[in-house]
Amino acid sequence: MIKEAVVILAIGILCTAGCASIKPVPITGPNGNQGYSMRCSGMGRSLEQCHHTAGTLCNAGYEVVSENTSTVAIPSGESFIASPQTTLTIECR
Repeated sequence: MIKEAVVILAIGILCTAGCASIKPVPITGPNGNQGYSMRCSGMGRSLEQCHHTAGTLCNAGYEVVSENTSTVAIPSGESFIASPQTTLTIECR
């Protein structure tokens, strides 16, 4: 019973977070310009979509500050599934 509840909760969280659109978080870039950090993985998200969003946010173009991919473990029954998690941080020119 507890295992099923954990799996259902995990699926609910993934659907809620994973199905969401890309939400840029404003930051100050290394050169003092406006920048953004955004999550580019999960259902309905891709690195290409993050680059498109960056181009929309930065009219004069942008520089990639970092592009990181890590692996997270998602519970699945009695085991785990490895899922990539990619983030993109950019600074506007």
